[in-house]
Amino acid sequence: MPQKIEKVYVISHTHWDREWYQDFQGYRTRLVYLLDELIEKMEQDPAYRHFMMDGQTIVLDDYLEIRPENRERFMKLIQGGRISIGPWYVMPDEFLVSGESLIRNLQIGHRQSRSFGVEPMKSGYITDIFGHNSQFPQILQGFGIDSAVLFRGFYGDADASEIWWEGADGSRILGLKLDEDRSYGDFYFFIRWPFADRDFNYEPEELITRANDMLDYKSKRATTSIIAGFDGVDHIEIEPRLPWILQTLNEAELGAKFEHCSLEAYVKDLREKIGDLQILKGEQRSPGYNGVNNWVLANVLSSRIHLKINNQACETLLEKWAEPWGVFTSLQGRAYPKNFLAKAWAYLIQNHPHDSICGCSIDQVHRDMMYRFDQSRLIAEGMVKEQLLYISNHHELADLDGDQVITVFNGSQTAIDGVIEVEFAMPAMSDAVTTMFHLGGTSFRLYDHEKNEIPYQLLELLKNSTRMWRPYRDIPYSDTVDRCRIAFHARIPSFGYAVYVTKKTPLIGPGPGEYHAPNLTAPVRFLGSMGVNSHAWENGRMRVEVRSNGTMDVTDFETGRRYESLLLLEDEADIGEGWNHVSPVTNEVFTSYGSSAQISVVYDGPLQTRIRIRNSLSIPHAIHPQETRRSEDFVAIEVTTFLELRKNDPILRCRTVVNNHARDHRLRLLFPSGLQTEHFHTSTPFDFVKRGIEQPDYAGYMEKARGTVPHNGIISIDDGSCGLAVYSKGLYEAEVRMDGSRTVALTLFRSTGKEVLSDGGDGGQLLTELEFHYAISPFAVNESHTSRLWNEHQQFVAGIRSVDRKLGKVVYESLQRREADLSLLYSFLQVSPAELIVSAVKASEDRNDTYVIRLFNIADKYVEGSITFDRKLGSAYFVNLDEALQSQAPFTENVLSVAAVGKQIISIQISFI
Repeated sequence: MPQKIEKVYVISHTHWDREWYQDFQGYRTRLVYLLDELIEKMEQDPAYRHFMMDGQTIVLDDYLEIRPENRERFMKLIQGGRISIGPWYVMPDEFLVSGESLIRNLQIGHRQSRSFGVEPMKSGYITDIFGHNSQFPQILQGFGIDSAVLFRGFYGDADASEIWWEGADGSRILGLKLDEDRSYGDFYFFIRWPFADRDFNYEPEELITRANDMLDYKSKRATTSIIAGFDGVDHIEIEPRLPWILQTLNEAELGAKFEHCSLEAYVKDLREKIGDLQILKGEQRSPGYNGVNNWVLANVLSSRIHLKINNQACETLLEKWAEPWGVFTSLQGRAYPKNFLAKAWAYLIQNHPHDSICGCSIDQVHRDMMYRFDQSRLIAEGMVKEQLLYISNHHELADLDGDQVITVFNGSQTAIDGVIEVEFAMPAMSDAVTTMFHLGGTSFRLYDHEKNEIPYQLLELLKNSTRMWRPYRDIPYSDTVDRCRIAFHARIPSFGYAVYVTKKTPLIGPGPGEYHAPNLTAPVRFLGSMGVNSHAWENGRMRVEVRSNGTMDVTDFETGRRYESLLLLEDEADIGEGWNHVSPVTNEVFTSYGSSAQISVVYDGPLQTRIRIRNSLSIPHAIHPQETRRSEDFVAIEVTTFLELRKNDPILRCRTVVNNHARDHRLRLLFPSGLQTEHFHTSTPFDFVKRGIEQPDYAGYMEKARGTVPHNGIISIDDGSCGLAVYSKGLYEAEVRMDGSRTVALTLFRSTGKEVLSDGGDGGQLLTELEFHYAISPFAVNESHTSRLWNEHQQFVAGIRSVDRKLGKVVYESLQRREADLSLLYSFLQVSPAELIVSAVKASEDRNDTYVIRLFNIADKYVEGSITFDRKLGSAYFVNLDEALQSQAPFTENVLSVAAVGKQIISIQISFI
């Protein structure tokens, strides 16, 4: 039943995409002019009461870099409560960035707001994001935010303007649902925009008529007698005559008072009036049923995939390496690189606005993003290198005998007990593999820290490589080395490291005219093979058979289940843009089913085997000019896939390289699971979402349902007994088909040429070499398989790192030094049980000499556990995501007790004695 509207809270704002259909600098110029006018208007006219800065703070930096002379004027208005800032640093996408990135984004926004002398606006202002993840209510509650302004991802047919939104853990926030047509610009489009073609010469009678229309329209959606009217839209400047417009409407006695105010003032009054509301739970990604812009735009998940791959790599570098090892080395005496890492995070998060990371902007925008990714990566890599060297350079090595010391680091919470790959350097031409290669072996042995010999397999050798040194207070120099890549069985503890050493065995052959050798030792050889026949290999956990068309069959030895014809290539037309995959009327689909692949064995040994599969896929060069079908001229795109099988490893590692010469198409990998089930799961920030395979009937919806869903690295399908998981790095779009094989379709990339408000460009076509990393893990279904998959994926993504140096003199590249007394095998941190997933190990934002560890419970049930540190705790407090103290956390010496309900995120601030 329509509500009688008694009051309209008019909220002036501008929705500021920092880069989109214009480049950043073009938009910034407009921003400067807008804020110049706003500051002057607010100073001159107290009746222009309030303006909201789109829920983000980065625009403050963008403005003040150009107008530093206006800082005090700007701050006075902010501190006076007339301009609302924050809570975000930038308004991000919710699926294409990690959960930790979302938290850091809000942390930066909150601290920037406080640097201006105010608390940030306490609203989850996410007006234009393409759907909402299931943990967003909990993330907002972690910052003391109990409401959010929402638009896309909901049904969109006269939806109620207020709802309760409940997250995966049960956290609940008040949702302010914008209408499906005018969204965050309802007041603007009802009242101001109709006068645009008249140079905004407002006619009082028409203003009143249009205000009545707005009240009638909004009354059908309102749940109380008050509503919000959003006076603004994308990149729109202020209306200086707004006080006069509101006065005109109030004098007309429409039955509703129009008041210029803040969003927070509206929400405060709204809470006193709301009654029973609809409760929506979990992820919100419904296609738009109705509305002009109410679209979820599902295929941003696969646009300009190189951006997603770079983003995920930077997130992993910061979350799994730079921050945790910054903490661990600070506990050993090295200064924590707080400001370096803050800068790396800032560069990274500047790429997280929805139109940026989604890949739906103009070419210039996405070129600019690559610079920011590079800066984030370079800073973080530099810090990681220093941190790992700090440990490697300060081992107690007196009892070791050998030539090269190799320290291998584990960046995940799961201890490693299996085959790894390590690269290290040897003096050029010093090994038998280069000097006496015909002997088929090497001349060094590998030992662990207890002097046990470790068998290894030589995988690759790069001869005569240049290695650079930059000693502190000395000029740089280089030497020539041979880089060896070996595989061996390693044991490395959780968040820890292990030391190995190589020892050269002299190979001195006969001298001139001599028929004996004084020291001719047999080369080091560890022989063996995983090969079963010419096209099948076994590693103790699974059997892999490659078919002539390049697909493969995988048999899981634990369950006996056989998965057939995995890795089928599928290519179809795409006439869409950054937002949507669109098929032409005639959409000819090509697969590698009937192709003839070239299969070769790169190497095969007792510990590791690598197979190369080459496919040449002949597909149309582009779309036909009429865009009704694909063109008749064909090009061959070369697709090379490497399979890597390690002894007793539960996962099959894959790397696919595509040399893309074709336009206007989408390439996917198919994994027919053969599992008869109605559901599957995908990982999203802090959650493992259960999804139905059969799609609802969306035929009557305005937006076409695309069938694809988001994931951030794990797609899992099972029949209650056996399961198949597909892991990936930087790939986010998947589908499980309701066919007889329950086929998992993993999108590798989309090539598109259309751009917003332009003639298009080539950037979105991705006419280059593309590389994709993913893995396959068959599993047995049990109570713990979810945590197994999550931890297995985290280890796959984080990998291991290693540092090697000569045994003896250390070349120091910084002044950060300590006694060389560090253990040769060490763990800084252990978490139990496996359901508690570590999300962050970092320094506290605001308190010196304290650290924060963040975990979340991936299980649906209540879990109790513990965190064991390498030293005694001095204090422990539960904190919220803003790192405000909540309550004391129980601990005994070095063991911290934790408990979490299903899907709960927990942050704990700790210090050590």
